[in-house]
Amino acid sequence: MVVHLGAGLAQCMGQLINVWAGSLPVVVITFAGDTGSFGDTISLDVSHSFGPTAPAAPFVKASWTVIESEGLPSAIERALKVAKTPPVGPVHLAVYDRLLGTEQVTTNIIEGRIPDLRLGYPSESDLEELASALHDAERPLIYVGDGVWKSGAEESLAAFAEHFGAAVASTFQDTRGLSVAHPLHCGRFDRAAEVLNPDYIIAIGVRHSGSGSPQDFNPFAAAGRLIALGSDVTNLQNIPGLDAGILADERRALERLAELVRSESKPGRYDRRRTWAREQASRLRAERREQLQPGEREQGRVRPLALLDALDRELERAGGGLITTEQFAVPLDCVGEKDGSGRNTYIRPAGGSEGYGVGAALGAKLAAPDKPVVGLVGDGSLYYADSGLWTAAHHRIPVLYVIPNNGAYGIVASYFGDAGGHMQETGDYAGVVLDGIDPVAIAGGFGVEGIRVEEEAGVRDAVAQGLETVTREQRPYFIDVRLPVGLPPGGRAATPFRMGDT
Repeated sequence: MVVHLGAGLAQCMGQLINVWAGSLPVVVITFAGDTGSFGDTISLDVSHSFGPTAPAAPFVKASWTVIESEGLPSAIERALKVAKTPPVGPVHLAVYDRLLGTEQVTTNIIEGRIPDLRLGYPSESDLEELASALHDAERPLIYVGDGVWKSGAEESLAAFAEHFGAAVASTFQDTRGLSVAHPLHCGRFDRAAEVLNPDYIIAIGVRHSGSGSPQDFNPFAAAGRLIALGSDVTNLQNIPGLDAGILADERRALERLAELVRSESKPGRYDRRRTWAREQASRLRAERREQLQPGEREQGRVRPLALLDALDRELERAGGGLITTEQFAVPLDCVGEKDGSGRNTYIRPAGGSEGYGVGAALGAKLAAPDKPVVGLVGDGSLYYADSGLWTAAHHRIPVLYVIPNNGAYGIVASYFGDAGGHMQETGDYAGVVLDGIDPVAIAGGFGVEGIRVEEEAGVRDAVAQGLETVTREQRPYFIDVRLPVGLPPGGRAATPFRMGDT
């Protein structure tokens, strides 16, 4: 990631929060003008008394300023090593922009690959304790986080859960540690713990978070035993009452666990528990899906579950692909159950900053050029970063954008509804309805062809057409799917203020 310090760094701070929240090993390089030697006020730059690394300081693991051009190669190498060393996180390099001049600089660059820096294997005694407790438990729950997929342990985790017949739950942000389509996946951790009442919880690669209230720790209350495993100290520090904390690489630990249990226990002895876990997961999934599909179909609107199922099934039919998301109207943890998890990968942002979705799909496609990529972006999120559509069109990046368009900032409207104030009392919601905007016209203005879908009967064909277009013609495509308005029950758009109103 490279940005200019003035407006650029300020504008990307929301995304830097997402990078920080996701503990991603990203090096941010910014270029700062000299605001101290001559004029002390320069347009689109910080004051001469304000350090160039200061704006990003709260959201990075480390930062330093590069003054001499000869030091840039070693500074970048050092930044990459620091970013990738646990605890993993972003690093900021601030470089003075005179290094961008035409003067030639000769420097020695040491060739060689920076090694993947990870914690190693756990002790055998720690793994034996973990497996023994899981063997003896009646209602075990595996709580997974992003440390699982970051270490490449998804398949090992699935095999581990299936062997022991253990239910699995995840953080709100994670949909990949165990695919949300897996038959043992019970959804989000708080609800799963409430329903399953687990007597043993194993947290693997989790950075537990909450709302900053005592209720954040309630899901752990029933467990008689609690063990956490992860490659980062943040995987251990926010879980109360740990009986054991194992600081180790998730993939290596799960691979070694598989070797241990293969020789000491047979999966058949957990058949009863496995049946129970699958039944609970199926019941919780049905509960989530029912909330997305109200009984009565609204004319000219598509119910959220119809869109999710059409998208998921058509992508599977095309051989599987990636779905990135930045929206709440169509939650990915409501996808249908699939044996073996299916072939789709679901990706959520780690943080809550708006504007991630359009660019996330482009990044996913560049990282996985051989797989179809769908960007599931809410209409409100689209308007934060619609200029990314120009990038898709200009570089012909074949991404299918699907917009679950509920005509509102639904998450904001729900907060107003829960607040119990004027909007909730009157049913008039002001400033959160996004009517009178045509996303298809916006996409067309940036050079991306698109269509609008207003009836459920046409959703599946539209998605199939979109996937065929991006694959065959290698260009982006855009589908605007009209959902019911995203306001609390009984809510309606307030009459907007107009110039000249009295």
